[in-house]
Amino acid sequence: MNESIRLLSQKDGADKEYRVQLEAKDNGFIVTGFNGRRGGPLKAQPKITAPVPYDEAKKAFDALVKSKLKGGYKPADAGAEYVVPADVGTPTGIKLHLLTQVPESDVERYINDDRYLAQEKYDGERRPVARRETVIGSNKNGFQTTLPAAVVDVLSGLPQDTEIDAEQVGEVLYVFDVMKIAGECQRDVACYERKRKVDVLVNRLGNPANIVSIETAVGTEAKRALYARLRAERKEGIVFKRIDAGYGEGKNGDDQIKIKFIESATLQVAAIHPSKRSIAVQAIDDMGIPIPLGSVTIPANHPIPPVAALVEVEYLYVVKSLVQPNYRGERTDQTIASCNMRQLKYRAALGEDEATNDVDLLAA
Repeated sequence: MNESIRLLSQKDGADKEYRVQLEAKDNGFIVTGFNGRRGGPLKAQPKITAPVPYDEAKKAFDALVKSKLKGGYKPADAGAEYVVPADVGTPTGIKLHLLTQVPESDVERYINDDRYLAQEKYDGERRPVARRETVIGSNKNGFQTTLPAAVVDVLSGLPQDTEIDAEQVGEVLYVFDVMKIAGECQRDVACYERKRKVDVLVNRLGNPANIVSIETAVGTEAKRALYARLRAERKEGIVFKRIDAGYGEGKNGDDQIKIKFIESATLQVAAIHPSKRSIAVQAIDDMGIPIPLGSVTIPANHPIPPVAALVEVEYLYVVKSLVQPNYRGERTDQTIASCNMRQLKYRAALGEDEATNDVDLLAA
């Protein structure tokens, strides 16, 4: 009598997902909500954690769904089930090697340096996983979190006491490193050799569609080709790693580098926040209709521009609004014609038709 529903919301320019899951556990039933960005990893919001009779759980499930529908969510397909660990939020003991960010202007340095390999920077959430008594997922800060049930099923085939490092995008785990295999520490093993061991582990799992060993480029020609393709496909960025470096803790100088593909757009100020240093910005579609793109904080070293002014904003990509926008200043050298929608880069996970629909929805 397990039950789940997937809900989506595009209210106020958002692109959110919420799932409600009712599942049997220990001779009773629990209810859990999951929320996050559409297509991204979902965070658990337990509603009934101690097992209760089905009728009681079903009542809570229906009430939660009803409240979300009233709040503007709409039903979608059922989506994948998630596993909620009993001790979610507790420390996992997994220490991560964090990436050091550098500007895209440095990309040639790492492409031309044969000491580095290159990999795609995925647009998801850092998700190291440990195969212990059970399969547990961790977040970037080292606390236990939920995993898609299908991922848990597959990773149960890993050797006991194995730790891998990955990025979770939706219900897929993109694996790029390994810290431990069958109790044997791999942190002092060279990066390129660790990636080879990742390939072997994923191959032994049967190369499932939801567990992917990511592409790795070695040598200037291969790295340049990867960079060009990721740029052309509007991906989030590229990662460079020292081939001979071990797996450390925290940030370790230039052993692991990330470069995000920052975009820039000329936009129009639509409104000024009455009490914060923030403005709402918009672009203009081909019909001359203003399309809202969210808000941008104005740094203290910049004056707040007036309504209708043209401004330059850097960002990663657009979903329903700008993601990670940074204000760069007023553009007195541009005209309103430069504020067109065609200059914007949409999230790569969206298909072309879906991206077009997003523009139409914004205009609606």
